[in-house]
Amino acid sequence: MDARKFPRARISFPLKCERGTETSYFNTVSKDLSNGGVRVLSEQFVSPGEEVTLNINLIDRMVSARAKVVWCNESEYGNRYLFGAEFMDMPEDDRNTLRNFLSLIFPS
Repeated sequence: MDARKFPRARISFPLKCERGTETSYFNTVSKDLSNGGVRVLSEQFVSPGEEVTLNINLIDRMVSARAKVVWCNESEYGNRYLFGAEFMDMPEDDRNTLRNFLSLIFPS
């Protein structure tokens, strides 16, 4: 049984992941998304416990969040990694945008 707080939408969106400084970032895609976090495909290993800033493009709106990397594993997609990040801090407008977007996928 899945003990997650939020259902995950298995959808891919372009995103920018900023690591540490503004000059350390990479562009990639999400592999799934929820109100609590995101799974990200990466060409770089990202250490669990590292804090990152994620800018996720939801087609007509960009949302931004500080997130903590919870895990990072080698991917089945060649020399890449998948990491799971839990949202720690997100502007209220962005949180509402994400919540409204995901409510279209998971109506209550």
